[in-house]
Amino acid sequence: MAPLNDSLTSIIDDIESKPLGVSPTKSILQSNCFTLSQGTLRAKDSSPILFDVPQNLTFTPFSSHAISTDAPLPVLQRVQANAHKGGFLGFTQESPSDLLTNSMGRFENRDFLSIFRFKTWWSTAWIEKSGSDLQTETQWVMLKIPEIDSYVVIIPIIERSFRASLNPGENGNVLITAESGSTKVKESSFNSIAYIHICDSPYNLVRESFSALRVHMNTFKLLEEKKLPNIVDKFGWCTWDASYLTVDPATIWTGVKEFEDGGICPKFVIIDDGWQSINFDGEEVDKDAENLVLGGEQMTARLHSFKEAKKFRNYKGGSFLASDASHFDPLKPKKIIYKATERIQAIILKRKLIAESGEQDLSELDEKIKTLSEELNAMFDDVQKEESLGSGSSGMEAFTRDLRLRFKGLDDIYVWHALCGAWGGVRPETMTHLQAKVVPLDLSPGLLTMMTDLAVVKIVEGGIGLVHPSKASILS
Repeated sequence: MAPLNDSLTSIIDDIESKPLGVSPTKSILQSNCFTLSQGTLRAKDSSPILFDVPQNLTFTPFSSHAISTDAPLPVLQRVQANAHKGGFLGFTQESPSDLLTNSMGRFENRDFLSIFRFKTWWSTAWIEKSGSDLQTETQWVMLKIPEIDSYVVIIPIIERSFRASLNPGENGNVLITAESGSTKVKESSFNSIAYIHICDSPYNLVRESFSALRVHMNTFKLLEEKKLPNIVDKFGWCTWDASYLTVDPATIWTGVKEFEDGGICPKFVIIDDGWQSINFDGEEVDKDAENLVLGGEQMTARLHSFKEAKKFRNYKGGSFLASDASHFDPLKPKKIIYKATERIQAIILKRKLIAESGEQDLSELDEKIKTLSEELNAMFDDVQKEESLGSGSSGMEAFTRDLRLRFKGLDDIYVWHALCGAWGGVRPETMTHLQAKVVPLDLSPGLLTMMTDLAVVKIVEGGIGLVHPSKASILS
C-alpha cells in the first residue's frame, strides 16, 4: 500500500482524534433528516436523493425501530444521538418469492463511490454518476451531495432470511434485490432491507452508519469493541504469490532467507495452499495429486488425509540447517509457474478454437501442449531429485522446528486450509470416520451475475465433500 500524502494524513488524524461518543446530557429529539413524499426521497427537507420512488417503497426513521442489542453503552448513546440522521428502506410486493427485485428510485449526475462484489469472495470499489452506472451485487453506495455539503450512504442489509444487494436499472434507476438462496424460503414484504444515513464527513458517515447497523442487527461488533491480535503489528509473508501450489520446504526456507538478506526477517509465515494431502476422485485413495501448479487446478481435489503432503513428509530434520537450502534454485518456482501458465494458455486457446470453429486440425497445438506437459513434468522430476540429506525426525514438524531454529525472529508459522478441509471438501472413501458425503450445489441468482470465477466453476462442477455435521468439530 502506497504511503498517504501529508495533507490526507493530517485530515485522517484530525478525524480520528475527534471522539464519536455523545454528550452525557440527554439527547434532544430531532426530526429525521430524510423525508419520502410524492415519489421523492429528500435529505434535510431540500436536496433530492432519489427521484421517481415507487409507491411500494417505504422509509421509516431509525428511531421508530425497536432496539434489542448487547452494544456497549457508549456505542448505544452515540447511535441514539445520531438516530435522526438515518432510517430504513423497505418494500412490499404482491407475491411471495425467494428472489425479489424492486426499484428504489433513480439518481443521476451524482458522484458516487461504491463497493461491489465482483467475485464470490472478492469486492472492489467503483465510481460513477448514475444509478444505471452501479455494478451488480453492490454492497453499498455513497453519494456526494454538494449543495448541502453532505454525503449519503445506502447499505443493503439482511432482513430475516434474506440478503440484499443494489443493482443497476435503466434511466438512472437503482434496483434492490433480496434473495434467500432457497426456493423454500419466500417473502413478499420487507421493512428494513436497506439502511440510509447522512453526514457531513464521508469518514464519520461510515462510522455512524455501521454503528447504527451494529445496534440494529446485533450480529457483529465494531472494531472499537474488539481486541486486536498481536499479529497486526507484525510483518509477515504468505507463500501464495511466490509459489502457488508448488510450495515446499525449499521454497519457504529460501523465501524467508531472501527477506533476511534484504534486512527484514518476517515475524510470521503463512504456508498457503499446496501443503495438504489432496487428490481427485478416481485416483488412488492414499496417493497425493502430483505436479499441481496454478490456482484452479486443485479446486475439485479433496482432502484424503490430515497428514501433510508427501513433499513435506519427505523433509528430514536438520537437512537445511547445515546447507541453508543452498542447493535450491530460487528461480525454480517461477520457472515452473511460467511453464504451467504457457501450457494452460495453450489449452484455453484450443478450447476457444473448438468453440468458434468446431472440430478442426489442431495437431500442431496438441503437439505443443504435449511438449509443454513433458517439460513441466521434467521440471518437477528435477525438484524431487533434490532429496534432503538429514536424519532423525521428519515431516512438517521437523521442518517448522528447523525454520524457527534458523530464523530467530520468526515468531509464528501458520498453515492455510479451506473451511471444508480442501476446496472440494473431504474424499468420503478415505477418512470414513468423518462420514463425508459429496453434495451438489447450485449458485444463487445473485452469484450468477458476477464475473466468472474458476474456483466457483470447479466447485460447482465437482460438488463439495461435506463431513457429517456431528463430525465438523474434528476439522476445526
